[in-house]
Amino acid sequence: MIVLMVAVVLAAIVFLLWPRHAATSVVPAASAPAAQAVAQRDAMPRAAAPSQIEAAPATSGAQRVFALRRDAAAGDPVAMRDLAELILNCGFGISHGAALWSQVDFLAGYMKTEHVPLLRAAAARRGAQCENIPGDRKAQVLEYRKLLQDAAEQGDLLARLRQRSRAWGAEREAALPDDAAELVEDALMSEDPRALYEMAHLYVLVPRAPMQAGIGSSPHDHTALSLLACERGMDCGVGSDYADNVCLNSGDCAIGVDSMLWRTADAQGVTKDVQVRMQWLRTVLDEVDRAR
Repeated sequence: MIVLMVAVVLAAIVFLLWPRHAATSVVPAASAPAAQAVAQRDAMPRAAAPSQIEAAPATSGAQRVFALRRDAAAGDPVAMRDLAELILNCGFGISHGAALWSQVDFLAGYMKTEHVPLLRAAAARRGAQCENIPGDRKAQVLEYRKLLQDAAEQGDLLARLRQRSRAWGAEREAALPDDAAELVEDALMSEDPRALYEMAHLYVLVPRAPMQAGIGSSPHDHTALSLLACERGMDCGVGSDYADNVCLNSGDCAIGVDSMLWRTADAQGVTKDVQVRMQWLRTVLDEVDRAR
């Protein structure tokens, strides 16, 4: 699964560099992925000239990083969490300048010509932010760890979820608070669809979080929760941060995250299973909504 591969790549970066001390509504079964891909393709922006694509995000990228650093320094846990995520997405100082565009050129060689402008646009968006994060790799690794930990300690839900889903290894898992069950409940109760997406990563490959209200009992929970996050309003389309991650890591830039997930489910022959699991999870979430 493409999104799973990206999650593993990002988690592997954290594991290697972290200091060692302590979607849409229900999709009809067989033709759903293809229909969604066509709809996404028809909605794609027209290709712009490479010079326009590269220049456009520069000012807004710098402004976003400045605002995040300012607010994080003032103690805002949301800014801390978002800045930490940006540092991670920037590969701890790798994803800008010559290194980024070298990767773009490599991926472009394996892509359809008409999709290359989408890759360049994603690289321009990412690079304009990453080049404005100061510090070398070690400094950024330390800053990432501190920002995420501080945001989690202040109770930011997404930071807590990310901290747990990225705690690869017994030592790091042991250092986390004993609040896994509470964390899943908080994610279910949250009105932020991103909490569902982050919770989905607690159930990658094998359940690492406790079963809660039956969640974690199906091998399709990761996919179903990710799709429900898109369905409930998370920006999963082309140009979103989530789709840019996939685009820049794989060159798959022409469709959104939800369409990629349906395409993968279709390729694996599990589309109906995912649909059934999504419907079951909708029932759980509807009950949570009524109890909120």
